[in-house]
This record gives sequence, structure tokens and C-alpha cells, in this order.
Amino acid sequence: MRLETEFIKLPLLFDVEQLKKEISQFAEEEWMAHATGYSGNMSIPLISLHGEFNDAVHGPMKTTSALKRCAYIQQIMTTFGEVFSRSRLMRLESGCEVPPHVDINYHWYNRVRVHIPITTTEDVLFYCGDQHVHMAAGECWIFDSWSEHTVKNNSDKTRVHLVLDTAGSPRFWELVERGDWPFKNRQQQVCIPQLVSYEPGRPTNVRTETYNAPLVLSPGEIENLVGDLTDDIDSTSDPDGQGKQEFADLTKSFVRAWREVWSEHGMKPGGWPLYHELVTRADKASYLLNPALVLASNGVELGGAFRGLVLFSAINEEFAPLYLDKDEVPDVLKKAIRSFSTGEKAAKDSGGAAKSPGRNEPCHCGSGKRFKHCHGRVS
Repeated sequence: MRLETEFIKLPLLFDVEQLKKEISQFAEEEWMAHATGYSGNMSIPLISLHGEFNDAVHGPMKTTSALKRCAYIQQIMTTFGEVFSRSRLMRLESGCEVPPHVDINYHWYNRVRVHIPITTTEDVLFYCGDQHVHMAAGECWIFDSWSEHTVKNNSDKTRVHLVLDTAGSPRFWELVERGDWPFKNRQQQVCIPQLVSYEPGRPTNVRTETYNAPLVLSPGEIENLVGDLTDDIDSTSDPDGQGKQEFADLTKSFVRAWREVWSEHGMKPGGWPLYHELVTRADKASYLLNPALVLASNGVELGGAFRGLVLFSAINEEFAPLYLDKDEVPDVLKKAIRSFSTGEKAAKDSGGAAKSPGRNEPCHCGSGKRFKHCHGRVS
């Protein structure tokens, strides 16, 4: 999510020793390798698609068996009272880093990532844009994931963070307003951090997302997303304005065609082939845009931003059971609907650690396309 500043420290503190006790119970084999293969990056899912061990960000989120073993972490989530998306323990080995990247897909456009350090040292630095901070153990931070960011563990110790993903309620953003904004001058006084203590036996209620990706994006939302990208085009990368005009022509035609189909079919199956045709056509056209055309906010190439933010999540027929009545789901989909899982049997055989492929993740064949637009496509 794009924020007004690179980092914000929320006015909360947590019991580090209790958090250390809870993460110490996990065996080495329970830590999953990062989905992209980043060296030294490991995680344990706490909230995930269907509560399985996977890295998917779309679909019904459930608590995992790992979270059920962590009473204090459940209390922390209950204290926030937010609706959480994918949430994990994230480990970064000594001497390793999270490579520089920008979170520009549909999921991250409206979600923020909360970091609570558990084990760390002053040599672990988090970089975002032109700034960097050390997040001390027990603190609570958010950052601008729309800007390029990276983490470097320059120490000889392993870093572990509790990482919670959420869109945030009004209560959450009021809490953010009362936090410490180290790189932005503000008139508002910083609040004294509140300690969230561990209370044995305290009842918990962890809320999780169900509807976090559309079956079909509405024309209005597409228009808003395109408008945000258009407003963010770096004029220095397009001095004569020709590239911006080409993008305007492409997206205007795309939105008008999408609205035409929507007005007749809405989210219903009769429109799905037509939506896919429009996505395919716009996808091809996006590669013809001037590659020098970038966003002013983060330097990301405009065509890639359009694909990641709009096209890859414009239609997701695998979510039909969430939005349509059973008799409206086409027969072909009743067998083809993905559960983002290698199957219940595989999960059981592996002790619950089966990694589930995500429909919006890169296809395993190496084509560079998302799984749902390649081998996961419904024919």
C-alpha cells in the first residue's frame, strides 16, 4: 500500500520473551522456503488460503495449525481486531537479504503489512525509498510497499518478524495517525506506546478475509485503478506526452469494452470468455507501450504496473463459488475450480506442509505468465 511516508512506527509494544517462546517451538522442517526462492528467506504461515501451508494471497483465508499453537500471537491479532489476510512468521538468515522490489499487484494496492520484530539486532536494516530504519524487537511498524524496499541482515544472527497483512479498519488508521512518522514533519504529538501483555487463558477471536479478490473487476474499479496509474506517470520519461496518450487510448478502449460486457453479463459465466478476450488483447497491447515510460512514485515500468495492478486480477473464475449460486457455476468449473492446494491427501502425507500453488503466482512452466493465464486456464 502507498503511504504518505516511508515508515510509521505504531504506538504499541509487545512481549518479546513470550514471542520468542512461541517461535522456539517450531522445528526447522516447519519453515517454508520463500516462494521466489530468495536465499535465506523462510516463513511459517499463520493465516493462509484455506489454512494450509502456502503463499497464496487470494481466496478464503483461515488460521493454520501453526497459529493455533501460538496463544500470544492470537491475542495480538485479537487486540488489533482487524480482518487479516495472509500473515506469517518471516525469517531472514544471517548475511542474507530480501532483494529490492515493489509490491504493485492488486492485493497489495489496498493492504498494508504490519511488522513486529521478535529476534533481531541493530545490524538488520529495512530500506524503503530513500530511507532506512532498524525495527527493534517488540516494536510495531508499517511501511510504504508501493516504493522499492529491501531488508538486509548484516548480522551473524537470524532475524524473525511476525508479519500481519490487513487493509485496516478506521480504528487501525486512527492508530497509525497517533504513531511516530520519523521521516515526515507533523504537528500531531506522538503517543506513548501501549504494552500489549500476554494474558494466559485470554479468549481470542482472529478475523480473516474471505472476499479479497473479485470474480470480475467492476468497470468503475478498473477506471479508478487506471486513473491512479495515469496520474502517476513520470513526465520526464515522456517529454512529448506521446506515451501517456497511447496509454490513455489503450485503457479508454479497454474500460469501454469492459463496461459493455459488464452491462450485459455482470459477473455471470456468459461474460467470462469475453472478459478473457479483452484481458488478452490489452495484455498484448501493454507490451507495445514505450518501456521507458515509468511511474514517478517508484520507477516501475508503466506497462508492467498496468498488468500487475489491473489485468492479472481482472477476472478470477475460480472464486465463482464465493459469488454465485451453485446452479450458476458451469459444469466445466465444478471439476476445474482450484483450491490452491496439492490436495488434502498430499497435505496429510507431508504433515500439513504441502505448498499450495496460487492462481496469481507465476506458472510453474516458466512462461512468465500467471498460472491462471497459462496451465491453470479454464478451457
